[in-house]
Parts: sequence; structure tokens; C-alpha cells
Amino acid sequence: MTIRILPRFALAFLLAALCGAFSALPAHAVDMSLKTLRVGNLSRAYFSERSAQGEAQPLIIALHASGSTGSVMARATGLTEIAEAAGYMIVYPNGTGLTIDARTWNSGGCCGYAQMHKVDDVAFLRALIKKLADDGLADPKRVYLVGVSNGGMMAYRMAAEAPELFKGVAVVSAVLDVPPETIKAGLPVLHIHGSDDPFIPFLGGIGSKEAASQLPRLSVAKTIEAWVKADGADPRPDVSDIPDAAGDGTTIRKYTYHSKSDAQAVILYEVKGGGHNWPGSTIPIANGGKSSQNLDSSRTIIDFFNRHGGGRPADAEDGNLPPGATPLKPTASNPSAPAEKPAAAAAPPAAPAAAPAVPAR
Repeated sequence: MTIRILPRFALAFLLAALCGAFSALPAHAVDMSLKTLRVGNLSRAYFSERSAQGEAQPLIIALHASGSTGSVMARATGLTEIAEAAGYMIVYPNGTGLTIDARTWNSGGCCGYAQMHKVDDVAFLRALIKKLADDGLADPKRVYLVGVSNGGMMAYRMAAEAPELFKGVAVVSAVLDVPPETIKAGLPVLHIHGSDDPFIPFLGGIGSKEAASQLPRLSVAKTIEAWVKADGADPRPDVSDIPDAAGDGTTIRKYTYHSKSDAQAVILYEVKGGGHNWPGSTIPIANGGKSSQNLDSSRTIIDFFNRHGGGRPADAEDGNLPPGATPLKPTASNPSAPAEKPAAAAAPPAAPAAAPAVPAR
């Protein structure tokens, strides 16, 4: 009813609520520059810090939530500082929408303007990767994808339809928004999701806070099962727990699915007691529930990409890192810096003989 009476203002508000946009969060100090790319009849925008020509870097494409923008995601998550310190180029594309605070992605069944107008975001992201590679900025053989909420759904759609483009994908607070059979081939997957997510429920269905769309969502378990199958991984995961050392009422359960070629083919972090948030962020998303401080999502994601071919070479110098940056370099003896926090409090991995095939609640 409200959407019909006030289509622009109400829709923008509800879209922001649907996918927990980061537009209200205070920012990290990130100086982003806006660039445009013509794709079909649309001029598409993306934010990037890297402008000078130089040696091609591994590329991370980061997709924002509904009702947000690429620059807001950069400031809210702190991904840029961590990624660039580890030797990546990172870009933040914008979705489409009628207003700056209602940008969305056409992830399949969601969301808003992009889905209603059948915007070809797959073509946009393909074109963006090609441009950055042609410009000599990005290494086309080392491209990674990360997204949150509607952006996470879009990341999954892109990985499902064009897996040959990527070395790995990571999503936060999202599920597959296309049929599982859409997945053409497997690739490394990292998934972070709150057990009490009110917008995209862990167990699937319609979220209690979802106002703009009443479409049921696929469960996290079904999403993970689809990628485990595509990767040919063992459906029986190793399970370990991280206790509530932060004292915020959340704990972390980590499920690690291994294949013959990859000890970390698929990883799921279930944030028990967590909501629709980016764990590790100091400011929770409005109406999203608890934002756990027992997991640093940004470092966890970069660590995962490092373990799958990303980051600078092991013998690279760190003299140009910004003050306070923590080097994250993949090496044989020390694959990455710790991402889970606090590491000292983490429980030892438990690998029961009959580990659950899907996340247990």
C-alpha cells in the first residue's frame, strides 16, 4: 500500500531495510575516486583508489548491499586498507536505481530497480573485469568477488554463471538467488551468516524484517550444499568453534568442507546469535540484529583469498604499506595473518566421526 502511494520514497526506504544497507554507518578514512564505464545503454559507475599504471594486481570486486553504494561499502567495511596492504587492487561498483540511496543488483529474484528493469549486471561486471585487465591494472587470472546482502546474492549469481572468471567468492548475509542448478562449475567459496538474520533467514523463508519483498529465500544449508556439490567436496565438514570472547552474546561455528585438491574448498562461518550484519564492524546495521565482534569479516575474507592464489608474492617487500597496516602475505610456513579474533581464545577444531553434513542449529 505504501509503496503504491509513495513509490520513490517508500521503495528506497524499504530497500534499505530489506538488505541492511550500510549508508548509515560512519566511515573509515578512504579516498575513493568515481569512474564510469559504458555498458549497453547504461553508463555504469565504480569506485577505485588505484589509478596509476603499473604491474597488474590480483583484483577484488566488492558489491554493496541494497540501498547503498560502492563508496559506502568501502568506508563501512574497511576492506580497502586490508586488501591493498595485502597486494590487491579492489574496486567497488555501483548498482542501479532511481536515487543514490536505492542502488540495487539484479541477483535473480532480487532486488528493486535492477531486478524490475532486468538490468544486466552480469554483463556489467564482465565488462568491468575486462576493462581493468586491458588497462593493465588487474590480473585477469586472479579475480575475486565479495558481496554483502543483495551484493552477496549478486556475487553468487556471477560466480554461478561465469565461474571461469574467478579464483574465489566470499559472501556475507546472503544466499543463492538463482536456482542451484544454475551453477556451471565449482570454485572456492567463503560464506558468513548470522543465525538470527531477520532479513535473509539462516534457515530460509521470509525474514521477519523483510518488508519490500515477500519472496522466500533459499536456506544457507541449501546454498552451501550446492557449492559443496559443485566443488566435489566431502559433504561432511570439519567443525570448530570460536567462543564469545568479545562478550557480545555471539559465538562462531566454522564448517570447513575439503575436496581432494583444496583443504578449504567451501567454508561457512555461522554467527550464532548474529544478525544481518558485517561481523567485525563496530557499528551494527539498523534493525539487523547483533553484529558480532568475535570474527573480523574483512580479514577473514582477505585471508581466504590469499589461500587461493591472491595477495602479493611471498618475497615481496612491505615497505610501502600504510602506517598501522598488517601484512597479509601467503607463505608456506605462515599462510596468512590471523583473521578470527581473538585467536588465542578459539576452541581447537573438533572433527567428530559423524560431523553434520549441513550446519546444525
